Amino acid sequence: MVTKEQKLKKYCCFYVSDFHLEMILLPYIKNNIDKNKFVIFTEKNLLESMKILLDRTNLNWDEKKNILSLNWDNRKKEDIYKNNFNDYTIIINGTSNYISKMNEEIKKMEYQKINIIDCYNINEKNLDWAQIQEKYDETLNTRNVQP
Repeated sequence: MVTKEQKLKKYCCFYVSDFHLEMILLPYIKNNIDKNKFVIFTEKNLLESMKILLDRTNLNWDEKKNILSLNWDNRKKEDIYKNNFNDYTIIINGTSNYISKMNEEIKKMEYQKINIIDCYNINEKNLDWAQIQEKYDETLNTRNVQP
C-alpha cells in the first residue's frame, strides 16, 4: 500500500489585542496569499477589526478584497471542513482549548502539505509561552512575519 507523505509546518504567535494579531498576520498573508490558500478558524469574529485595519493600510483594493474574503468571522466553518487542505495555511485563533480542539480536527483531515499558525492571546491565564513555543517550528511576530 502506498501512503501519501504529509508535510506539516507549525507556527505560533502571541498577541495582546485583535489589532495586534491582525498586524502580525497581515504581512504574512499579503506575501503568501498568491502562493497558498488560507483558512481561518477563529473563536471570535475578527471581520470588523480587520476592515478597520485594512482601511488604514496602503494596500490596493484587490489585495484588501482578497484578505477580507478569508473567514475572519468564522461563519463558513462547515464549508471549510469539506475541503482537502493541500497547500493551505490554516490560521487558528482562540483560547488554548479551542486551538487544541481545532488542531485535533485537522489531524483527522487529509492533506499533503499544510502550514498551521496557532495564535495565542497572552492575556489568557496560565499560558506558559516557553512550553508552547517548544511545540512549534517558528514563532511569528511583528519583527519576523516571513517564515
